[in-house]
Amino acid sequence: MFLFYLKKNFCDGWDSMLHLVVVNFFILLYGVAALLIIDVIFKISFLIAALAGLLLFALGMILVFAGASCAAQIAGFDSPAIRDFFSNIPTVAADGFRFGLLYGTLILAGAVGIPSYFSMGNMVGFICAVFLFWVEVIALLAFQWFIPIKFLMHNNFKKCLKKSFIILFDNFAFSVFLGVYTLFLAVLSLFLFFLMPSFSGIALAHINALRLRLYKYDWLEKQADAASDADALKKLRHARIPWDELLAEDKELVGPRPLKSFIFPWKY
Repeated sequence: MFLFYLKKNFCDGWDSMLHLVVVNFFILLYGVAALLIIDVIFKISFLIAALAGLLLFALGMILVFAGASCAAQIAGFDSPAIRDFFSNIPTVAADGFRFGLLYGTLILAGAVGIPSYFSMGNMVGFICAVFLFWVEVIALLAFQWFIPIKFLMHNNFKKCLKKSFIILFDNFAFSVFLGVYTLFLAVLSLFLFFLMPSFSGIALAHINALRLRLYKYDWLEKQADAASDADALKKLRHARIPWDELLAEDKELVGPRPLKSFIFPWKY
């Protein structure tokens, strides 16, 4: 499942590269403008700059959500148009802004709180810093699932938040793998001037992860409906997921992709 996930995500990103680059370019323009504004405000007041940064971050998350909506189409083997990115903005504004405030507050709390606790120079400060660090890690791992849940399961804000933690703890190893993969994509984005894979590419990676993971839950639900007694239901918790069978259709749609097909796609 892991290898096919990486293959599908790479193929989706490659085939939709132009769309992702254009969407990332607009998000990047907003990011540069936001940083310039914060830099000006920072010279006046650190506190006001921090609050302005939080607000601008939340507004920027609306654009990320609009790009993620297009990424969900790409993950579903569709081809969104650039205009879809702009038309999605009003529909995702509320949840994007709220998630941005939550995410930004989490980052701000970690950036300020952890060094402050360490600077206390005693055991209490050390324990508080370590505790806050792991709270941040768990929350960030859970928040990877928020956008995919929003655009694949179409839940409201509270349900998306709740299910993010449910999916994290039910798929902890895969969530850690996704976190490491996300970090790799973020570093790669730095070398590619944040045009690829960047914001939309990372959203695509998260959406592909949940899209494939949901096959597991569909299979478990069918098995639970067919279970005859409590013992059968109990065994499902440790059942081996038949990923080859569940991913068969997606594998057929992705198809064999030799290296030449990425360089000369018109020949395949």
